[in-house]
Amino acid sequence: MKKILIFLLVFMVAFATIGCGGGSTPATDDDDSATVESITFRYATQHPVEHPAQEAAEAIKAEIEEKTDGRILIEIYPSNILGDWTQIYDEVMMGTIEIAHISVPEKYDPRTAAGFLPYLASDFDEFAKVIAPGAFLPTIMTEIQANIGIKFLGYFAEGFAGIGLVKPATDPAVIGAEKGVLCRVPGIDAFKFPTEHLGYRTSTIPYADVFSAIQTGVVDGWMGGPPILNYMYFSDLINYYYHYSIVHEATQLLMNLNAFNALSAADQKIVEEAFLRQSSGSVDVARDLDDYYMDLMRDKGIEIITFTKEELEGFARSVRENVWPRFAEDYSQEFLDDLIASLN
Repeated sequence: MKKILIFLLVFMVAFATIGCGGGSTPATDDDDSATVESITFRYATQHPVEHPAQEAAEAIKAEIEEKTDGRILIEIYPSNILGDWTQIYDEVMMGTIEIAHISVPEKYDPRTAAGFLPYLASDFDEFAKVIAPGAFLPTIMTEIQANIGIKFLGYFAEGFAGIGLVKPATDPAVIGAEKGVLCRVPGIDAFKFPTEHLGYRTSTIPYADVFSAIQTGVVDGWMGGPPILNYMYFSDLINYYYHYSIVHEATQLLMNLNAFNALSAADQKIVEEAFLRQSSGSVDVARDLDDYYMDLMRDKGIEIITFTKEELEGFARSVRENVWPRFAEDYSQEFLDDLIASLN
């Protein structure tokens, strides 16, 4: 009887081990362990599946899963399925969501939103330098996010914001000249201050109400989105689009720091390289999208007003000198001075 009980106990342990083996991959010949457990990370984004961010997420997933031989598996949750960007950020910080591609709230450290500073770059070539590995902003952002419990994995370029209008602006290239139009801006200083500095009167209207506000003449147009948004959502209303490149839509690629640190050094390198590849590549994708959707607006009869490199550099220089000091209370003057020095 005792032998039978022992046999049954051994059989049950063996069955339980086999039954729970779905999360493991077979060991290789040079592996001392019997199995290698796989880890599944949830990857949340604020972007719809049609957005380039989804393609980037799929590429990151494929690269990591292939190069880790399935040790790391990734499940992608687009379109705020797991919550809006502020909620996702908190969950990445806590580790209940491991990976995210989102805008970043300022509530823990205002400097986390420095990627949205107006005229951080005046064109895509400059922006590529701003977000390049080893540059000031990604280096300091790595430190800032680490203090919050998050691994910063790179910026993602999404395009430069311009101004879409029903009627033409007066002296659009003259900084500070009254433009003769009322422009909707988000209720964010990084958007409001530079638009006013260029010479536009502004009104802060919720994004959901922008279409009806333009349609009914409450405002003459809006600022806050790159060409893709102007085309997709406002091309039936606007007649002019001014590509000022005021703010670059720069979202962040993030991971829970504890989850990252728990990986082997080799797997950490694989993860970092996969995200860096998409971060670097996003600049050219965003550049092409800006050009593509401005062409589509032209095809619809919308007049596209672009500015010379010298004019854009002049806008950037003036905004950095006159508008950026207004952010010193949140960012600190030292941070802004170091950032400006890194751009020269």
